[in-house]
Amino acid sequence: MGQLETMAETHYTRTSIEACEAIDKLTYAAESGKGLASEDLARLAVTQFVCGWWQQVMDLINSEGLDGAEAVMRTRHQAEQHLLNGSPLLYADLFAQAMAQARRQAAQGFLATTRSLADALAGPATPASHFAK
Repeated sequence: MGQLETMAETHYTRTSIEACEAIDKLTYAAESGKGLASEDLARLAVTQFVCGWWQQVMDLINSEGLDGAEAVMRTRHQAEQHLLNGSPLLYADLFAQAMAQARRQAAQGFLATTRSLADALAGPATPASHFAK
C-alpha cells in the first residue's frame, strides 16, 4: 500500500472514530435523560457524510483497484459536483434542510482536506505572463 492509500485509510479511520464518538455522546445523553443538543446531531451528521466521502475513496482503491491519487481526485470531482449541482431544498421540512446542509459541509470539508493533494497533483502553475507573449 502506497503513501496516498495509507493517507486515505487514515482519514477514513479517523472519521469513523469521530462518528462513533458522536453516536456515543448522543446515546449517553438519551440514556441518561438529558436533552439532545442540535450541535451534537449536526456534528454526527457532518462526520458521517465526511466518512462517506472517504469510504468512496477506499471503495475505489479496494474494489476498483485505483491508486490513491486517482481515487481521491475522482471523489473530489464528485464532491465538487455535489456542491455545484446539488439542488436546494426550498420547501422541504427542517430536518431535510439540515441534512442537506450537513452534506454540503461534509463535501466542503473533504475538499479542504484534499486541496493540497490536488494542488500537488496538478503540478506547478504556469505564470500568467508566460501566456501574454
